[in-house]
Amino acid sequence: MLLFPIGTISASNDSGTMDSIGYNFFEPNAGCNDNYQFDILTSMFQNKIMLTRKRSEKTLAVEYRYDNIFDREYRQIEHFLENIDESLTSFWVVDFNKGETPSSVTDSSGDWVVAISNTRLYSIITNQKAYRAFLKYGNSWKEGVVNSISTNTSITVDVDANNYGNLSLVNANLHATLYPMYEMYAMQNSVSNLKTTVYVPAMLNINQVGGWMRSGNISFVSKYKV
Repeated sequence: MLLFPIGTISASNDSGTMDSIGYNFFEPNAGCNDNYQFDILTSMFQNKIMLTRKRSEKTLAVEYRYDNIFDREYRQIEHFLENIDESLTSFWVVDFNKGETPSSVTDSSGDWVVAISNTRLYSIITNQKAYRAFLKYGNSWKEGVVNSISTNTSITVDVDANNYGNLSLVNANLHATLYPMYEMYAMQNSVSNLKTTVYVPAMLNINQVGGWMRSGNISFVSKYKV
């Protein structure tokens, strides 16, 4: 399973790998935007009657915004997009614009019951809406398939089938934020939107942050209807 921007994720681990290189998860430090994309044809007649027709189901566009990220982080994003040939392969993206703090997260036979007041973003149907969910606190996270929904009360997330991430149940219950996940494609030439800003001299290179810092955005579009 590919998760942006860390690559292939594995059980009980908060990091990912690409070409045997380990990468840590980091959020877009300047925020996240999202908006629905509708594909509706309209025709206006002389008597002001409008004919409308849906060409396809709505999709979701997500934009990650970055402000002066280090060269190490840019190279990680660049490596990810190069690894999936930019727009050829779909992968998973967390929509940080739609986070919600659960009132509780409890265990139910290995799955996590996440109590939230608005469940409309989530689905138990594969390839529709957000059928995976992402819980995050600090540098730790846990994700899984949504396998049941109690409308506007809770969602149940299967976190033990693959056990991706290393967030503990205790911290999930006390601190975590819940986000929807979507299978998406990167928009073409997205990495070119990250422009150089400030140069960090090599003498100040701490933990591989030396080099050009960059600012800009990376855009994604959902593979399935939302």
